[in-house]
Amino acid sequence: MRSCVFEDLYHRGVLHLMFVSGYEQRFFLLEISLSVIIPLVLLLFSKIRESAQGLYLVAVITLLGFVTNRLNVTITGVENAVGARYAPKWTEVVITAMLVALGFAIFAVAARHLPIFPEEKAHEPVLSKLETVRTEYAEPVHAGD
Repeated sequence: MRSCVFEDLYHRGVLHLMFVSGYEQRFFLLEISLSVIIPLVLLLFSKIRESAQGLYLVAVITLLGFVTNRLNVTITGVENAVGARYAPKWTEVVITAMLVALGFAIFAVAARHLPIFPEEKAHEPVLSKLETVRTEYAEPVHAGD
C-alpha cells in the first residue's frame, strides 16, 4: 500500500528539507501544488466538479503535476548523482515531444477505428421537424369548399 508523500519524507528524516530554500524546494512545491493542492481546491467548487470541462481541467493540472514529478526526480536525481547542473539538450526535448505526439496520433487512430466512443445519432434539422408537424396537423382541404 502506498503511503503519503509527506509520511515518506517524515520517516526518511528529510521532511525538513521542504523548508530549505533552493530550486529543489521550488520544484517540489510546484509538483505538490499541481498534483494535489490545486486539484483539491478546484474540486471543492460544485460547478467544476459537475461539469465535463471542469473535470478535464482538473485532470490536465494533475497530469502536469505528474510530469513535474518525473522531471523533478530525473533532473535533481541526475544532478545529485553527477554533482553538476543538468539541462536537457534540444534533442532530448524533441524526442520527448515526438513521443507525446506519437501517443496522440495512436489514440486518434484508435478512436477512429475502434468502438471507444458511443456513436451519436444523426440530428434531424429543426426546420424539417416543424414542417412534419404542420403537415400532420393541418386541416384537410375539401374540394368544393
